[in-house]
Amino acid sequence: MKVSNDIVTIADTQVVPSAPLEHLHAVARYIWKHKPRLIVHIGDHWDFESLNYYASALEKEGRRLKDDLVSGAKALDIIKDYIDMKNSSCKQKKYKPEMHFVMGNHENRLNRYIESHPELSGFINLREMIERAGWVVHEFLEPFWFDDICFNHFMPNPESSRPVGGSIMNKMNKFPHSFVHGHQQKFQFERRQNMLGKPHFGVCAGSFYIHDESYRGANNTEIRGFTHLKQFTNRYDYSDYDVEFVSLERLLVDYCE
Repeated sequence: MKVSNDIVTIADTQVVPSAPLEHLHAVARYIWKHKPRLIVHIGDHWDFESLNYYASALEKEGRRLKDDLVSGAKALDIIKDYIDMKNSSCKQKKYKPEMHFVMGNHENRLNRYIESHPELSGFINLREMIERAGWVVHEFLEPFWFDDICFNHFMPNPESSRPVGGSIMNKMNKFPHSFVHGHQQKFQFERRQNMLGKPHFGVCAGSFYIHDESYRGANNTEIRGFTHLKQFTNRYDYSDYDVEFVSLERLLVDYCE
């Protein structure tokens, strides 16, 4: 059966100036091979370690906002630059996916910093930077909806806007529709159907970066990767999706040059 909607979702790349980027080059090759209709980045592309208010003065030594901005912008260009390069040498129909970017809490670090330093207002515009790179931007906690699937950086408690954590079943009990979120550095997946038999699923897309975070210690061993959603129509004529998790390790083996 022909797939009508095909979605690659990336979460929590958390780029810092010193971070390796071969996984982003690899996912660009993966995307070119599979040519999904949509690419959705659900936030925390930038880490903004220079603005980390949890870091000590010693940890912040040498960190610069300019370096954070530049390194993240260069990393964000990798996927589109690869697609443009391949399109330029391809005689077939050009591949032009929809690209959506949902701001995460790390991008919001910059917004909060500018709010407390209003003299910078209009001087740094992260939204414009992302739009110039070819992405449709959705603000922090303003989800992107597509085909009844909610793509958001995290699933917020409606009363506090704080992230709903815990198991994926706990989230599905609170959000009775399909969703894909990031923020939590793990992969979670569950599906169910309502009383009418209509299926829906929940995904925590985990994290997608190579470097380890010093503050996380042994917890750096969690599985990392991205998700690939492929639509199909089930035997009861309901729209549904296969949800594949592509691990960082498998990606680097299969798509690194």
